[in-house]
Amino acid sequence: MIEISLEEFEDFYKKKINSQFSKIKRATQKLIINIRENLIEIKVCMDHFIKSGESKVDGKAQKSLHFFSDRMRKEIDEIEIPDEDIYYDNVNDLLNSIKKLFPTINEIARKAFPKFQKEVQAEIKELDYITRKLGKKQGILDEFLRKKYTEVREAEELLKKLPKLFSLRDHIEKNRIELDEFENEHEEKKEVQKKLNSELIELEKNQLFKNLEDEEDNLFKLQLKINDEIGFKKALKKLKFELEKGTSHIPNIDLNYLKEFLKNPIRMLSNERKDLPKFTTLMVQLRHSLEENKLILKSETKEKTIEQINAIFNEKELQVNIENYLQVKEKIKEIENKIEEAGLAQKLDNLKNQISIISSKLERIENDKNRKNKDYTRYLSNLKVERETFQNMAEHVLNEPVKIDITFSF
Repeated sequence: MIEISLEEFEDFYKKKINSQFSKIKRATQKLIINIRENLIEIKVCMDHFIKSGESKVDGKAQKSLHFFSDRMRKEIDEIEIPDEDIYYDNVNDLLNSIKKLFPTINEIARKAFPKFQKEVQAEIKELDYITRKLGKKQGILDEFLRKKYTEVREAEELLKKLPKLFSLRDHIEKNRIELDEFENEHEEKKEVQKKLNSELIELEKNQLFKNLEDEEDNLFKLQLKINDEIGFKKALKKLKFELEKGTSHIPNIDLNYLKEFLKNPIRMLSNERKDLPKFTTLMVQLRHSLEENKLILKSETKEKTIEQINAIFNEKELQVNIENYLQVKEKIKEIENKIEEAGLAQKLDNLKNQISIISSKLERIENDKNRKNKDYTRYLSNLKVERETFQNMAEHVLNEPVKIDITFSF
């Protein structure tokens, strides 16, 4: 088995295939040398043009002649000819450059020749001969690549897959570093959150906050009791509907009061006098409407509503609960004022605000970390697949198992 690092593989593999396909490589190089010689012949031919034209061509035509010679040299100098590193791609680039050279020569000659062609006929024939010879050699090399170089080309194609392995490795290293940074930042923010939560718990142990919590709990229980005592909103909504429609005439009903009561009954009751005059009038008229069947409701709903109204009048518990509700609200206000005076409210708000901010940051970091972890895992998986494919292709060419060692900087 061949075991080699990713960094060393390219040079190793090039030496291997150059040795394995040395005959084809040498033949290709010979054909390239022939083309190089032909190109040199064209440049020498340009010297012949200049030398011949010096004595035969006038000043204005001399300028066109030199332009023609310089352009031809420039076009030939720009052709990249493979030297020792001969591969399908650079040989094919050479062929394409030669193919483009012929129409370029024709275009340059078309513009320049009319000014001096009579004086340099021999040199034009020489150039025509050399370019036709170059065309034949280009054709020979082209055919050789198509018929003889196929297996070599397939072996060389493997080198094009190397950059992807390097790229995947770079992505893995980059994502691992970023993932570590996210994890470190997450841990740091977790510690900050833990410290803030401890401060909050310690602050909330203050007796004032405990008293506030107890009174808020009492207030909530009273709200439940009051809502339960006046739990006949269906009948009230039906009464409101009939009044708005104008189908029933019920005296002494304040429709605006009824609407506001349905929105927030406890607030409306809290704002009345202790004897609840408006609410009492509303209950009397509602009970009367139900007893006189002026509101269409199910028998069970109607009877339950009448029972609840009677209980309100008989037991007087609603008034007591409303009074208690107002007293508890007053206690809560007093405690909140004490908390405010002690500076505890501001401290509590600041802590809660800091905890909210750090929680948002933690959530963002967590999302970033999860996203980066998915990228990291995906790149690792892709590298595994690409390396396996690459090793199999290398084994196919070298006729020996290949293992590519990929090391990371982390």
